[in-house]
Amino acid sequence: MAPDTTERVARARGDLRMGVPVVLSDARGSVLVMAVETGSAARLRAMQALGDVDLAITARRAETLKARAYDGNLARVALPGDADMGWVQSVADPADDLMAPMKGPLVSRRDGDVGLHRLALALCKAARLLPAALVVPL
Repeated sequence: MAPDTTERVARARGDLRMGVPVVLSDARGSVLVMAVETGSAARLRAMQALGDVDLAITARRAETLKARAYDGNLARVALPGDADMGWVQSVADPADDLMAPMKGPLVSRRDGDVGLHRLALALCKAARLLPAALVVPL
């Protein structure tokens, strides 16, 4: 009676579209993921209380922002301690780049496993959201 893999992925996509964070796990650990496009300020603050939050964006977006994409097709931008949802969304969404061009300097993470960050971006894309996710280890 439990949902199969396809149903769990569909549930995760739906949750991300609603702005609800999801937990992704592999053999190395677990992370909490929230889509930037639909996330809320309150949930961002709750994630920040859990630990260091990364903003996972595509390498193409990172190149536009002059951030380093050390992980191939994605960059893990370390969120500053005072980052709010407005800042996060302006970094992730290119729609307002001409209105607010100065976004940096951005610090990219180099170490650690990126498999779950990559999966988070793939889920955001599958949910037809901006390919940007907030990720915090659990």
